[in-house]
Amino acid sequence: MPLFVTNRSFPIFAGLMAIALAGATALPAAAEEPPGGYPSWADVQQAQSSEAAKAAEITSINGLLDGLQAQSEAAGDAAVRSAADHAAADAELQAATARVQTLSAQAARADDQLARYRKDIGALAVQSYKAGGTNTGFFVALYALGTNSAQGLNLVKLVGDKTAALVNKAAAAGKVAAALTEQEQVARGERERLAGEAKVKSEAARSARDALARQVTEEQQHCGELTAQLAALKGTTAALEGEYRQGKAALAAYEAAQAAKRAAAEEQARRQAAAAAKAAAAAAQQPKQPPPPAPAPVGANPAPAAPANNPAPAVPVAPPPPPAPALPSPPAVVVPSVPGGAVNDPGAAKSYASGRLAAFGWGQDQFLCLAQLWSKESNWLTTATNAWSGAYGIAQALPPGKYASAGSDWLTSYRTQVDWGLGYIRDRYGSPCGAWNHSVSLNWY
Repeated sequence: MPLFVTNRSFPIFAGLMAIALAGATALPAAAEEPPGGYPSWADVQQAQSSEAAKAAEITSINGLLDGLQAQSEAAGDAAVRSAADHAAADAELQAATARVQTLSAQAARADDQLARYRKDIGALAVQSYKAGGTNTGFFVALYALGTNSAQGLNLVKLVGDKTAALVNKAAAAGKVAAALTEQEQVARGERERLAGEAKVKSEAARSARDALARQVTEEQQHCGELTAQLAALKGTTAALEGEYRQGKAALAAYEAAQAAKRAAAEEQARRQAAAAAKAAAAAAQQPKQPPPPAPAPVGANPAPAAPANNPAPAVPVAPPPPPAPALPSPPAVVVPSVPGGAVNDPGAAKSYASGRLAAFGWGQDQFLCLAQLWSKESNWLTTATNAWSGAYGIAQALPPGKYASAGSDWLTSYRTQVDWGLGYIRDRYGSPCGAWNHSVSLNWY
């Protein structure tokens, strides 16, 4: 069977790699009994008694390895989705909090204004009393103001034009203050609801991240030994089997990413086309203005005006050619706060990537392409999450769990994401400039 081999290092731990052997005959002298579901080295040795048993054991081990990888990827995808959900809930909570603060400030200003109006009315009442007038009308006005019944009174007759206008202003200010207070109460209730949702989603995000950590630990515990057992059965080496599986995983990651990013680009193009069609339809509903008449040449006799009952036919004007369709921009990303302390440090990530180019066989001339590519994809943010496709991180891996081949800390480490992304670019496009050219042409890579 031909092997798909990449140069990317396969994460097999040193203690387990010590059991990787070149042939199928040498087995560990003392192997502990594995947990249920995983083969022991005695099972592997027994399977070599016949070709049928060997083939069955190889199939079983491959299934276990595939299952571990699939479970880790699923746990990683769930952690990313959960963190993005928490980010969206937290954004709604922050917006609700800002609305409460705004309404509270507006209500306070309205209450202050109402208090000033009432104070001014009281001052006018005192002034009228000192001048020898009666202040009965002021008491009636204040009572009407307090009971919101001033609108039906003939205030001018009671207290005069100036005071009536002041009472009316105070009444309007009271209604505004009451309405704002009511809106503030509703907004506070909504904020409390959103705070509860955000707390639940925060706990879910933390739980999903813990589940990912447990799954990664399990994969680390069993992947190396299973790979060595597979190599023993097939007569190869654990390193070669690891590279082969790594190559298959890289190919699957590439195909999944291409399909999902292509679908996301097509969906955005569809939305943009629908928006353009809607705008064109709205423009078509507007009445068309006739073109302005061309100015007559200097010195020429003006043409006689056409009779009113026989207007000149309008000359059709060719519409301007439609603009060339532009490639859709990449979808906006959300930037969740992953529990556990993800490092969003674009400057440090760029510096690290620049220093890693030589390890992948490239010079610094490739960095500009890389900088443009990942600025377009994620702005070099460790937790950038595509809202449509679910692609994650600096390199926008899809599914996100594919990062795990470069390190178990991929959810929060820009270094692990950069290493995976550079390997992905090397294996699929040859260089960052090759990936950037692909992205410019198709809007994804």
